[in-house]
Amino acid sequence: MADKDQIRKHLSMSSNVDLNVANQAKGSEAKKMRIMEHIKKSKDQRTL
Repeated sequence: MADKDQIRKHLSMSSNVDLNVANQAKGSEAKKMRIMEHIKKSKDQRTL
């Protein structure tokens, strides 16, 4: 069984998860979610 760090790493590497969540939402909510996700990823990469 994979430990939490491995799972977290796998989820962060596979963008499919984020895309699927965004596609399920509709309209402005989906757009808002995608923008917030993009901002979060940008901030995460800057701190590395």
